Amino acid sequence: MYDILIKNGEIIDGTGRPRVRMDLALRKDTIVEMGTAIQGHATATIDAAGSIVSPGFIDMHSHADFSLPAGPADSLTCQGVTTAVIGQCGETPAPLLSDTRSAVIGNYQTQGGALPWDRWSDFGSYLNYLKESGLTMNIVSLAGQGTIRAGVMGYSAKAATPDQITAMQAQVEKVMESGAFGISTGLIYPPGSYATTEELIEVVRPVTAYNGYYFSHIRGEDHALLDAVAEAIRIGRETGARVQISHHKVCWPRNWDIQEKALALIDDAIAEGMDVSADVYPYVAASTGLSNNLPDWAHEGGKPAILERLSDPDTRRQMISDMRNDWDGSWEKVMISRCPTQPEFEGRFISELALSTGQEPEVFVFDALLSADLNISVVLFLISENNLQQVMSHPAVMIGSDSYGFTMDGREQMGLPHPRSFGTFPRVLGRYVRDLGVIPLETAVHKMTGLAAQKMGLTDRGRIASGLKADLVVFDPALISDPATFENPFQPPTGVRHVICNGEFVVHDGYLQQHLPGRIIKNSTASRY
Repeated sequence: MYDILIKNGEIIDGTGRPRVRMDLALRKDTIVEMGTAIQGHATATIDAAGSIVSPGFIDMHSHADFSLPAGPADSLTCQGVTTAVIGQCGETPAPLLSDTRSAVIGNYQTQGGALPWDRWSDFGSYLNYLKESGLTMNIVSLAGQGTIRAGVMGYSAKAATPDQITAMQAQVEKVMESGAFGISTGLIYPPGSYATTEELIEVVRPVTAYNGYYFSHIRGEDHALLDAVAEAIRIGRETGARVQISHHKVCWPRNWDIQEKALALIDDAIAEGMDVSADVYPYVAASTGLSNNLPDWAHEGGKPAILERLSDPDTRRQMISDMRNDWDGSWEKVMISRCPTQPEFEGRFISELALSTGQEPEVFVFDALLSADLNISVVLFLISENNLQQVMSHPAVMIGSDSYGFTMDGREQMGLPHPRSFGTFPRVLGRYVRDLGVIPLETAVHKMTGLAAQKMGLTDRGRIASGLKADLVVFDPALISDPATFENPFQPPTGVRHVICNGEFVVHDGYLQQHLPGRIIKNSTASRY
């Protein structure tokens, strides 16, 4: 007797090998049999004729750590994501240290997250809260270097003292003992960006005792890209940490021609014997908070100091000068995606809004940030389609949504979040595999499953084989697509028939289920479970 029997499907097993027609039998959370004509009774039988059966997708870059405490990540589950690597870009909801707790929470509340902050303090209690709340997917966690630095030093731009570095190292050891897989950085986001390379090397060094990872939103994705990639590789080389370069891209047209040189740096590091890879999302637009366009120095001291600077005419003039000198972009390509205080701004570009008010774009930005208490998100159209396809095709590149998880029942339909939250994985399979032929289907599935599992050391997931965990997606390769758009993002993908996590349906016949079979996957070398 089986729990689930999947018949007549074409199996793409996650290794990159060609598909094969085969049946699968599941019992509890495990694939127990594979064959061409499995006989026997099952509680549920799926006729997968005309469909692909693949391992569940692994999202290599998720910010769902800021949304999961408030509700399920339906927008990821309905795409076929069964495992998400959370804790990215140096910013995580934990650990929270007592002396700086309120300041860190105040900064993260700017991102619009109404979270039950009183339910955790250290990293372990945060993971326990997620486990107790219930999950539709498995969670692999990283801890944010920016959060750790803010916890130890506040929002100071000063160089860390030896004692402060020791304190940060102690926090890294604690999060690794709690089951984190590594440390992430967001080196365009203060206070993490205030760290020198030498400080980062020392802070990351403890993860190597746990065979850990260094994930990095690198220090520059524009004209500084090559130096930033080289910095990430240097940190991996000097610490022994395994390196993942987050959402690899080069921003703004004047810099697009350095893409091949950046990928060559990764190739050289791999040839050297290092474990270096990257991830990408399948869109030509990025998304971030509008306040991140302010100069780095304007963030020192945290949110109260930023608001004070935005109110000072002399400081405004200095910010305008620095922004115009240092930025490669154009306000014509920056669209407001979320502004709760003035929702009429949403879906409109900064240049257009500034023109309508008779202001310089930077002045409009300052006024808008003040009136919104900094709580504005933007989408930036800055990536070359050709470069995107080149990165996606690279053998060391996986897929990551770079997104929060949203519910699909309307509770959180605020603003116009980037459609990558709803369509990343179907978009790869529909637009880039089926429609454009950028990569073969088996290669795409490998990037989303087996390659990601290999990178993260998940030996029991990411492939289809007897004895492995039953994380599976059944999708129609002719129909899979991503209806979500920048104008109307809250649309689920089409063509995803079933999603199974740990042997339970989380999507069945295209409908989200109420099951919560997801698990917290901890670093195998952590001592506490």
